[in-house]
Amino acid sequence: MESKANSLPDKPARLLSLDVFRGATIAAMLLVNNAGDWDHVFSQLEHAEWHGCTATDLIFPFFLFIMGVAMPFSFGRRLEQGTAPASLIPQILKRALLLFALGLFLNFLMTSARGKPMRIMGVLERLGICYAAASLIILWGRERVQIVWIAVLLLGYYFLMSLVSVHGHGGGLFLMKGNLATYLDNLVFGNRCLEWDAKASYGHEPEGLLSTIPSIASVLIGCLAGELLRRPGYTGYQKACMLFAGGVALVILGKWWDLSFPMNKNIWTSSYVLFTGGWALLLLATIYWLVDLEGRAGWTKPFVVYGMNAITAYVGASAMAYTSIWIKWAGPDGKMISLKGWIYNHCYKSWIPSIAGDYVCSAAYGMSYVVLWCAIMWILYRKQIFLKV
Repeated sequence: MESKANSLPDKPARLLSLDVFRGATIAAMLLVNNAGDWDHVFSQLEHAEWHGCTATDLIFPFFLFIMGVAMPFSFGRRLEQGTAPASLIPQILKRALLLFALGLFLNFLMTSARGKPMRIMGVLERLGICYAAASLIILWGRERVQIVWIAVLLLGYYFLMSLVSVHGHGGGLFLMKGNLATYLDNLVFGNRCLEWDAKASYGHEPEGLLSTIPSIASVLIGCLAGELLRRPGYTGYQKACMLFAGGVALVILGKWWDLSFPMNKNIWTSSYVLFTGGWALLLLATIYWLVDLEGRAGWTKPFVVYGMNAITAYVGASAMAYTSIWIKWAGPDGKMISLKGWIYNHCYKSWIPSIAGDYVCSAAYGMSYVVLWCAIMWILYRKQIFLKV
């Protein structure tokens, strides 16, 4: 990771709305990842069990989309100055490998906290793979080529998942144990999947190998949005309208495809890519209109401080969360209690449930975590420390 002082000198000016969107996404990710009590979580603050899409299921594809929006800004200026695309490959691979390595580091901490075999894949690992793949596509392909790639990735994944039968199930059933993506993850990762049933000797990896293919399309949708925002010849309001129209179209297409290829984050279905990409476009259009065009930015500072140190916030908050689970001691009754459990029981569960109930209590812990890390990011922001991967 590098500080602002070591960043590339030709980096273009930041789009404030993109920082706000990125920061809001990271804050939401910390909220849903840090419930105080996982037995009491509001339905929209947890993932759909299988098919379907909750508010929580929007967060990760938003992060991929935002990464895509930033790519035309980070690459475009250098390419316009005559930099050869091939010369950027080492930097791209370095960033992708660093993201993957950070993901493995978090998986190591999670393994220590839960006492399970170390997971291989994860959020940052998928970000790294998708970043590398999407970067290579946009370096050698303009908007039309990117659209073709999106179609190939989504249709190709659809036909693979629909036509290939596994475990005696016919193709196109998309069952938890009867789909190609999960089958391949079990072959490759075994008990190193995130969710593993030792009795059945079968598991599931929500950031698996095959399902990473359509995830690349989530990034490319963001790339198209970024290309539009950089393009001269349109007013800001025209760009906002085009983003909004594209968002509406993708949401409708996603809902239509959901009829035959159900929306599912666990296996990152093509309908899910379109639906979440549509909502990402709608939110970006709204924030862009409010912040960059209308100048209504007074409310944005907490999100900006998150957005300008997004990976730092995610890695730091995740590491702290896993460490708080890993640190344990024997309580007065002789039972082991974690640091997180002690904090939750004494600072939240001791009084909030009697006033607002267990679900609010659990959410309050997550909100406190978001506020804590906002304060940490604010300190870095004030000191102009921006750690980049």
